[in-house]
Amino acid sequence: MKLWYHCASWPEVKEAFQPRVQSFLVTKSVILRLLGLIYAVAFKVAYDQNLALLGSAGLTPVAERFELRKQQMGSSRAVEGFIAAPSIFWFVSLNDDSMQLVAVVGMALSLALICGFFSSLLCAALWLLYFSIVTSGEGTAWYAYGWESQLLETGFLAIFLSSPVHLSTPPSLPVLWLFRWLCFRISTGAGLIKVRGSSCWTDRTCLWYHFETQPNPSPLSFLWHFLPRHMLSRGVDLDIFVQLYAVWLVLIPGFGPLKYLRRLGGLIQALFMFNIAISGNLSFLNHMTIIPALACLDDACWTPWRSRVAPKPGADEQRKAPTGAMLAKGTRWIVDLALVGTIAYLSMPVVKNLLQLEGRQMMNASFGAFRLVNTYGAFGNVGKERYEAIVSVSHDKRRWHELEFPCKPGSLDRRPCMCAPYHYRLDWNIWFLGFKPHQAYLQQRETWMWSFLAKILEGDELVLQLLAPEVATSKAFYPEGPEGERTIPKFIKVDMWRYRMKAPLWEILRDLYHNGTAQWWERQKGDALIPPLERNYTVLVNMLKHTSMK
Repeated sequence: MKLWYHCASWPEVKEAFQPRVQSFLVTKSVILRLLGLIYAVAFKVAYDQNLALLGSAGLTPVAERFELRKQQMGSSRAVEGFIAAPSIFWFVSLNDDSMQLVAVVGMALSLALICGFFSSLLCAALWLLYFSIVTSGEGTAWYAYGWESQLLETGFLAIFLSSPVHLSTPPSLPVLWLFRWLCFRISTGAGLIKVRGSSCWTDRTCLWYHFETQPNPSPLSFLWHFLPRHMLSRGVDLDIFVQLYAVWLVLIPGFGPLKYLRRLGGLIQALFMFNIAISGNLSFLNHMTIIPALACLDDACWTPWRSRVAPKPGADEQRKAPTGAMLAKGTRWIVDLALVGTIAYLSMPVVKNLLQLEGRQMMNASFGAFRLVNTYGAFGNVGKERYEAIVSVSHDKRRWHELEFPCKPGSLDRRPCMCAPYHYRLDWNIWFLGFKPHQAYLQQRETWMWSFLAKILEGDELVLQLLAPEVATSKAFYPEGPEGERTIPKFIKVDMWRYRMKAPLWEILRDLYHNGTAQWWERQKGDALIPPLERNYTVLVNMLKHTSMK
């Protein structure tokens, strides 16, 4: 009793549980700067790749179809079209130039956000510009990823994290709670889809294969994959624990000592996402998922960096009149109330989906055109074997030259890329062809492949930019060497190969140190996905016509 009395007297205990106002100004700064970085990467990906993917001369042109849709609706119904599919292109023409302009403006505004221009108007502009890109890509496989909706939902909440005018306004508590609610739904959805999906999660064997079979393994994937299997099984336990149990900590109110549990919950989610991010190249998914988890951390957690990242209040804000302050506070209260009510209402189908009240849980689904509240999840099923679609060209049908992609496995001794949060969309989409039956994915999901093959046989410079830089000057197009004449290949084919990781990272690094080279992969020939085709070959022409009508 004497020890307890000396450690904490009753008044001290009582005081510890008294609610105190916690500051989140630094947290707001970190969240918005990180969001600006994600936006910058997303717009850079669009600028680099969308002309070749979605442009008028790309693999799946979208402008003509979108403009036809606008003509059918008429200019007087542009607002109605915007409500059904949000995009600025309802009001301006969609073409190659406007598509690139949106990406350039998006990158510039993202830089402003990174530099500390925390305006809600800026966040709204970024949200609308990226929504316009996503809407343009609808109907294609390039923007059919769950993290597109996640970025839009995160970006929408960020609009209300700041003020249109006063850049250093502290964030309101309801908006922070909505970020925590987003964090909870992302983690819970991912956990539930795993335990309800593949049996390997309940058998604790998924991580035996995941690092080898994920879309674009990084060099560190060769470290995780060769860990002892009992450690990888414990990794599955950790995954389920973090996503289904520890995630509840982010919903704990932050008064008194309970704030430490909330902080712990946010840190667990953020560190868990960081661990996944370095284990592969999963685009900006994991980096972006860290953002809502940061809403659990108050400014006391950022003490060493507080003066560097937090904006200083301007003189006009410090001298704000009492009347103006009351008006701003009242407006903020009304906006927060409307926002919370809207998100709560839109969360109802999402909660029903998580609880499977209306059928099987859907992964990465939206329940409204504006994608304000969505369902999330990843890797509900994990393949045990990795099959790569290898594209090869030939000038004489005897010697074949494989085309290297920027990130996906190809040459056995080429070092795996480490590009996240950057997203090579072509490399990601071709990964789906590795699922069996391969022909079904080719005919139903990755129909762009036929256009891709045709453009390679045409020597299309735009599409060649989607491949590894060395392809354009390789023997595929310069059979006599770089000093020879450029010759467009006559034949093309796609074969499936079974790939396996050759050795652990530490052994590969040892070989690199001693020999200057190392073999990362080993492979075995599988089925032919597309047999050798020639330019203007009937099969290729017919498939191009068939896919263009979809």
